[in-house]
Amino acid sequence: LEILKQLSVEAQADYTESLLSLDITYEEWTMRHDTQSGYPALRCDSPAIGMIRNYGKIRTTDGIVQFSDALGPHPKNTVALGTLMKHRQAGRIKKAFELMQPIPEFVGEEDAVPLFDIWPGLESILPAEYEYYQLVRCEAIVVLEEPQESVNFESSVYVVAVEDELRQLQSVANVLELELSDSQLKNVLEYTTKRDIEKKRAEIKRCSTDAERLLKCVGEEILRSELPTSLCNVLESGGIALSGIQLSYAAIATYHTDSLNEFSHYLDHLGPPRRWSGSGRALEFVYSLGFDPEWAGERKKKRDPYLEVIGSHSLPPLHDYQQRIVDNIKSLLKGRKKLRRGMMSMPTGSGKTRVAVQAIAEAIRDDVYTDGVLWVADRDEICEQAVEAWHQVWTSIGRGGQRLRISRMWASQPNPLPKEKFHVVVATIQTLHSKLTNPKLSKSYEFIKKFKLVVFDEAHRSISSTSTNVMEEIGLTRYQKEDEPFLLGLTATPYRGHDEAETFRLTRRYSSNRLDRNAFASEDPVAIVQELQLMGVLAEADHELIAGEVISEDKYSEGDWKEIQEELKAASKLPWLPQSIANRIAESSDRTKRIIEAYEKHVEQDWPTLIFATSVEHSKTLAALLNMKGITSRSVSGYTSPATRRKIVEEFRNGNIQVLVNYGVFAEGFDAPKTRVIIVARPVYSPNLYFQMIGRGLRGVKNGGNDRCLIINVEDNIESFQQDLAFSELDWLWA
Repeated sequence: LEILKQLSVEAQADYTESLLSLDITYEEWTMRHDTQSGYPALRCDSPAIGMIRNYGKIRTTDGIVQFSDALGPHPKNTVALGTLMKHRQAGRIKKAFELMQPIPEFVGEEDAVPLFDIWPGLESILPAEYEYYQLVRCEAIVVLEEPQESVNFESSVYVVAVEDELRQLQSVANVLELELSDSQLKNVLEYTTKRDIEKKRAEIKRCSTDAERLLKCVGEEILRSELPTSLCNVLESGGIALSGIQLSYAAIATYHTDSLNEFSHYLDHLGPPRRWSGSGRALEFVYSLGFDPEWAGERKKKRDPYLEVIGSHSLPPLHDYQQRIVDNIKSLLKGRKKLRRGMMSMPTGSGKTRVAVQAIAEAIRDDVYTDGVLWVADRDEICEQAVEAWHQVWTSIGRGGQRLRISRMWASQPNPLPKEKFHVVVATIQTLHSKLTNPKLSKSYEFIKKFKLVVFDEAHRSISSTSTNVMEEIGLTRYQKEDEPFLLGLTATPYRGHDEAETFRLTRRYSSNRLDRNAFASEDPVAIVQELQLMGVLAEADHELIAGEVISEDKYSEGDWKEIQEELKAASKLPWLPQSIANRIAESSDRTKRIIEAYEKHVEQDWPTLIFATSVEHSKTLAALLNMKGITSRSVSGYTSPATRRKIVEEFRNGNIQVLVNYGVFAEGFDAPKTRVIIVARPVYSPNLYFQMIGRGLRGVKNGGNDRCLIINVEDNIESFQQDLAFSELDWLWA
């Protein structure tokens, strides 16, 4: 083997090829000590592997290159890697030298669909490991600069879409290394649902109502077990048990057209699809049972990775206080002072996103600021609001003919295209953290690190360790430097009851530079809100109070009460009650009834209403009870899929849904200007967070909202808990 070092380049390539072709090259050696029996024998690679790695050469279409250029997670020469992957000993070479699987390039991907939903007949042929595989059709697939018909990549089979289904199935079989005959392939294509399943489906389809169909699909016992317990308690509080058909109507009131998906684990006897999000198999299934297409689920609509907008159209002019803040931000971006950080604090509903975007867009338009912008938030809704705000503002004030690119960098979107000017990248903090702090990925995002302006929306969250790590990656360290990027934070005004130490940390992170200073007649938070109400920017607030649940010692055993006390101690500084105690409150049938009665008494039919529920189950229960009274309502929580959530919110904004009941979402980043009623049925102890919640309904006429907003609070009483509910500190708001 030593001769490999001495040969000419041509001979080294020939010798390397000879070694790679020999089976013995890949056989392990055993190293042992003949005279010391106590030493263990060790298995190791043959010396040929090491010599090839260090001195080998590969003959490629681009000439002869070093063998080592094909190795590692980022090979220097992908052509060399491709040559090895096509070698007749490719499997052994890949294992011996730990070759990395080349990442395919896909053009025009369609949505992923479970493989067995496309061809159910494959289920009896494929091993169990393929149960969750998905099929993705593409316009083209390229691997190491070579076009491919199909690839197996990350538990999905990617295939080039062709009209010939037999050819496409053959391509899938080839990439999965299935040796299927032509007759087997045809059997898969011609597979039909078993006769007994078809018979059961036809029987269900003959039912006259959706409630009857659902009852026949899953049965009374399962319906009862899967409905919220608190809903059944309310409906059966008169002592009369619900019948099967009543349970079915209650299930539809709770889950609506998602009911079949909700009970999918109990539908195996009917051959259900594996995915419900509007897939072709799901549509075929619900049709076979007699349900409308909406029961197949909401198809996920992937947003475009970026959009480009050209000025200009028109937006309403800024209010005076907004213009003053815009001027302050533009002054910061001119960089004439040493300060490069600042924070803008404005009450919920007063237009802080519009103000920040307007200021930056004007600075870009006027060549005051000429670099890229990184806009950071922590949730889908807030990111999408930023994208929409940039779109509206740039089309309103952007320089004619000048394109601004707005890239989405969240929810598995592809890498933003490298462009450092006239480029806004909107990203979630979670995505940034996973990309920028990973050495293997960060190189693809180097251009973002060069942006000279970073905006943190909901800036009160930017003192977290995750945000701190991201800031350090983009050059914003604890010790502020003259050449660091500009840093702009946006947040709602801190109200009484907030954490003073946390507020100090927050303002210090932004150099204690308040960009909203002198925007209002007073810096007192109460006076600012009242000033905005007088202007019509914020709505006047009306108030109603509902008696809530009482958690007291006389209602519980000694052990339960002791447990409650321990939980309350741990929650003394939290904005919410521990979930275990919140669940006890949510289980009160009387409390739930009072909330429904208050809605019926105080809320007009055309008043869009947002309810903050006490738990996920409570959210479903309230929505179901309102639906059963003919009030179109939907429940949303963190468990609701993003596609469904977006559709429900859009329906609420359009007026097709009267009441939106939520748990754990919409305290921030939710925008429905016409919201007329807020019902706070979740105990909240942070005035700052509480104002964020009711701020969803406080948008005034001048900002596209209403002149008045009705706020209904549920007054729960937790005995021996030394904290007041947040609304008790806001009497000035509705006084």
